[in-house]
Amino acid sequence: MEMSILEFASTQRWKERLVLEKPRMTTQNYLWALQVFCEWAKKNPDELVQERKRERSLEFDASERMSFKRIVNYQLEDKSKTKHSKALIVKALASFYGDNDANVYN
Repeated sequence: MEMSILEFASTQRWKERLVLEKPRMTTQNYLWALQVFCEWAKKNPDELVQERKRERSLEFDASERMSFKRIVNYQLEDKSKTKHSKALIVKALASFYGDNDANVYN
């Protein structure tokens, strides 16, 4: 059975901000992107946020952060998506982590 990202609190928080700040199509694309990434990573959205917050509390260097490595690995490994789709997914992930107080880039 396929997981729906909309079942998770982190996604609901993010979606609430997206619908206020982004066009409807962007919101749909971002939600699709998170769904694709979660299926690839075999993690749900809440797990991704919890992992990132743990990393921040332990002050890992960027090169040691699993959350950052996972995004890079996704870009390298998923051959089924176009370069444009992968870029959209990365942009959506940055938004998702940021709106959940788990910024992946700092």
